[in-house]
Order: sequence, then C-alpha cells, then structure tokens
Amino acid sequence: MDLGNFTVLGLGSGLDLQNIIDKLVKADSQPLIMAQSQKLEYQTYLQNFNTLENKLLTLSNDANQMISDFTMQSVSVSDDSMAEARLTGSPISGVHNITVNTLAQGQTWVSNEDVTSESDSIVNGNGVFTYKIGDKEYTINLDNNVLSSTPTTLKEFVDAINNNDSGLQASLLYDGSGYKVVLKTPEGTNNNLTIVENDTTLTFGDGNGNTTPAQDSSDASLTIDGISVTSHSNTLNDYIPGISLTLKKTGSFSVYVQTDYSKLVQDMQNIVKDYNDVMKYIKDNNNYDDQKNLADAFFCNVTIEDVQNRLSNLLVDSYGGSNSQFQSLADLGITLNKDGTLHFDSAKFLNALNTDFKDVKKVLVETTTGAGDGFLSLMHSDINQMTSNNGEIELEKNYINDKIDSLDNQIDTIQKQLDQERTMLTLTFAQMDEYIGYLKSQSNYMQQIFDSMNGNKK
Repeated sequence: MDLGNFTVLGLGSGLDLQNIIDKLVKADSQPLIMAQSQKLEYQTYLQNFNTLENKLLTLSNDANQMISDFTMQSVSVSDDSMAEARLTGSPISGVHNITVNTLAQGQTWVSNEDVTSESDSIVNGNGVFTYKIGDKEYTINLDNNVLSSTPTTLKEFVDAINNNDSGLQASLLYDGSGYKVVLKTPEGTNNNLTIVENDTTLTFGDGNGNTTPAQDSSDASLTIDGISVTSHSNTLNDYIPGISLTLKKTGSFSVYVQTDYSKLVQDMQNIVKDYNDVMKYIKDNNNYDDQKNLADAFFCNVTIEDVQNRLSNLLVDSYGGSNSQFQSLADLGITLNKDGTLHFDSAKFLNALNTDFKDVKKVLVETTTGAGDGFLSLMHSDINQMTSNNGEIELEKNYINDKIDSLDNQIDTIQKQLDQERTMLTLTFAQMDEYIGYLKSQSNYMQQIFDSMNGNKK
C-alpha cells in the first residue's frame, strides 16, 4: 500500500493510532536517549578540558612575561658629562663606581712643510704613500704626470686618506704662511701610525724615523669598582657585562643598573592568581555524586592527576644552587596552603629582590646560566609540553572527541532504525485502519439489510 495516500490515521477504526505509534517508538527509543545523554556528558567534559587548557596557558604566558620582565632594565650615569651608558644585554642590577684616570687618544702627526695652496702638487712623479695603522697596511697611489688632467694636489691627498677606510683622519691647517697636513690616528696605542713609503714632498715627525708625533697615543686607564682596567678605546663593551660605556672625560662617576621591582611583584601576584585559578577549577570539577551516580570530568582522571603532580612538584623543588642565599619559593614569600593553593607574601618577595636580585633571578629563571632551570622557566616549559599537539591535555581532548564522534555514529544508526520502525508501524496500522473501516462498512450494510427485512415482516 502506498503510505503517501494516508494523511490521517484512525479514520477507519476511530482509534488514536498516531498516539499508539508514538508510544511504541518512544518505548524503543531508550538506547537513543542514553547515547544522546552520553554525548552531552562528553561535550561537557570537552568544554572542561578546553577551559583548563586556557587557564594553564594563561599561567604559562604570565610566567613567560615575568621572565621577560627580569631583563627589562635601565642604565643611567650619575654625571652625563663624564660618560654615556647603554644596555647591550641583561646586566645584574646594582651600582658600579668608576674613576677614569686617562682617556684613550690617538696620535697626531703634523707635516713639517708649508704648502702655499691646496691645489699645489705634493708629488714629484708616480709613486705611493703607504702606511700602517697598527698592523694593517694601506696604500694611496700618487700621480703627478703633467699630461694628466688630475695631478695629486694637497687637497686630493688629504681626501684620498679620508676615503681610504683606515680610520686615519687627515685635515689641513693654515699657519699663516702656508698649509700643513694634520694626521690623527684612531684612539688607543694599538692604532699607531707607521709610514712605510712616502713618495710625497711632505715629511712627518723628524722626517727620518717617524717617531715623534706632535701628540702621542694613550689607552684609557680607569678603575671599575676598585678593579684597574685598561682599554684601547674610550668605548668599553661588556667590561660591565651587558653594558656599553663611552667615556667622555677623566674623573669619577657611578653607573646605575635598575630593574622595576614593582613590576616583578605584580607579575608574581598574577602568577599566584593564575595558579590558584587552575587548582580551584580542577577541584570544582573533580567530584562524584553518589545519589545520581555521576562523575565530574576530572574525577579519577590520570591526566588531571599528572597535571597536579607536575605543578606541585615544581613548588617544592630546590633552585638557585648551593651558593645562593635563596633556594626555594618559600624563601621568596611563596608558600603552599593546605588546600593546594598558593600564598604570596609580597613584602618578603620585594625584600628578597632588594637583598640579592641575582639570586632571586637564579631561583625563578635560571639556576645554571643559560639552562632555563628556574621555577618560572620549568613551569612555562612543562605547561607548553602538556598543551602541545602531542601533550597529555590535547591527547585527552582527542580521546573525548573520538568518543563524541562514535556516539554521533551510534545516534545516527539508532535514529535511522527508529525512523524505519515508525514507517513500518505507520504502514501496518494504516492497513489495519483501512481493513477495520472496511469491516465497519460491511457491518453497517448488513445492519441495513436486517433492518429492512424486519420492516417488511411488520
């Protein structure tokens, strides 16, 4: 029978057949309801793990921010006229007292001869002017061919030296009767001038041994925190690690390296809050309802237990090394409450920073230089591993998603079975309804005949 011909069931029988079908299908829908309920439960679990992962990443990001803030330093000089300082790395906070005895300076050489004009030639033919700055040799080719359109003049000679990238500086000085050439070497005794070959008409020094500059070179001589230091240059890079210092004149001054301790205190407050937020969320979703026989997402979950253990182990580990006066988080004012949350004593933490910034940094950032084995570094690394594509949090989420996909397939299969059952019941009841309607029609017809026969007898 074509089911499409029936729009209303029960016309033949007078019964509420649609309601009967609905109840029969509902009676067989228990597996569907159970599967849908399980899917909703797993979707809740997935949301719980997503929320936990976000809270862990917030903790990790704030830990990384504090690590970065340990390097957010400033450097200043007590007297800007004495020196200039700038950061080149991550120096240790503190004060450095410096006394400059002598500045580094280069040699000054002055030519012996006066030259009437800047355009006068200073060579007698083809040749070279070869010289050394320290151990490195440089050569200038000379040309005084009268047929040449560019003979080597006094000014061209000076320009050639300045363009030779040797660091030797040349200039002209008018002394009232003519021009002299002034040569200045880079600062420091390691940059002294040696004239190897001179085919010009000029002589320097005594003109014979080049041993008597007008001004001799010297190295910078100073003390840094009482330690004697010598430098060929007035710019001292990393003599104080992480600082470039340019000396301007002799005398005493101080260099201040500062870190914003208030920012570090705020950073640690954020980390303690983040950590407590993680632990509270785990606790709130780690219960079991005996009456409803329902477990929260984190109840007896090995992944959650591992997350708790890894984080709590970091709290009780030792850091800083045997020579550090701070070797635990408790030394910095960070202690563990009975409920697993953290308590932060900001005053104790600030006092530790003021007492020995270097040792605090060892505990929190790197006990061993470059190893990243301080509390914050290890926590940042552990959380990133937990939440990576192959980390335990992601693997747990993948497991839950697989369960949801499986339940989706199960729900789809059961729903198709129930739809088929409803179709078959509707078809069967429709046939029955039609047959009952036919019987009723026959019964009414027979009743009419009987009634007619009874009427004729009368």
